[in-house]
Amino acid sequence: MDDKKEYYESKKLAQAFIAKLSEEIKIPKRIYDALLPLGQNLVAVIPGDSKKLSFFLTNASRVLFVKLILDKSSLNESFFTSLRKTLKELDLTNLFSTGICFKDEICVWEGVFEDTDAKFDIIKEKMSSITHVKKPFFERIELEE
Repeated sequence: MDDKKEYYESKKLAQAFIAKLSEEIKIPKRIYDALLPLGQNLVAVIPGDSKKLSFFLTNASRVLFVKLILDKSSLNESFFTSLRKTLKELDLTNLFSTGICFKDEICVWEGVFEDTDAKFDIIKEKMSSITHVKKPFFERIELEE
């Protein structure tokens, strides 16, 4: 039985906690201590009306949030091929990406990347020219101290 306990304790299994929703959420020390070696900053992604929050650890002090709007009819292999090629070419550190299509014929692809000053204009130019992108949005999010 002790061998099993050691085995499971050696694995990085999910942890959970509950806290009051406030401007400052306190992470329990046991979880904080486990997360600290993975990054000093926390990026939160909060999708629209969803109740789900996603958090990503990073050492970056700024991230780039990208939204690419396209027509549902153009969400095909050529979009994904162009997206993959562009992301590989830009060599960005991707923290999060997802895509969703709505009933009204619009699709959105979103990504959060660690930001670097040197590449911002190049990123905007390249991602705006991805096949089928109708309207791109770029938001730089700075760490608030």
